[in-house]
Amino acid sequence: MQNKLHILIHRLKDQKDEKIVDKILFEELDIENEKELIFLDPIQIDGKAYLASETLIINLNITFTISMPCIICEKFIKQEIEIKNLYITEELTNIKTYFDMKDEIRNATLVQIPSFVECMKSCPERQNAKKYFKKEAKRNFPFSNLKE
Repeated sequence: MQNKLHILIHRLKDQKDEKIVDKILFEELDIENEKELIFLDPIQIDGKAYLASETLIINLNITFTISMPCIICEKFIKQEIEIKNLYITEELTNIKTYFDMKDEIRNATLVQIPSFVECMKSCPERQNAKKYFKKEAKRNFPFSNLKE
């Protein structure tokens, strides 16, 4: 059985592209759900792999969905994350028969997960938390009245 995260180099000889369209479970990337980070749907991968001189080039668009608690009200929010035009390059001298994209895709997805999310881009509970926010000091712009 061929691993769907492997690019077989011999298929790319003679100026051929390999189309990549796949769905991958997070478990296949050794990513586990956590208390405050839940991966909902499989990762959608769409892209292509090709050779340019002596370099393997992989161009991917990745989409996945997570659920995280709102930073204000702590209700879990579903958030779709898109990674557009992720380029992976590797010299052919470093590849024997295939290139495994697993680590590259795993790293790209983990880097794109936000530190926090807020429901509806502006949580309705934000008004209740405003009293805890730092008050903005009056700012002075001494040269704002100068004319040219």
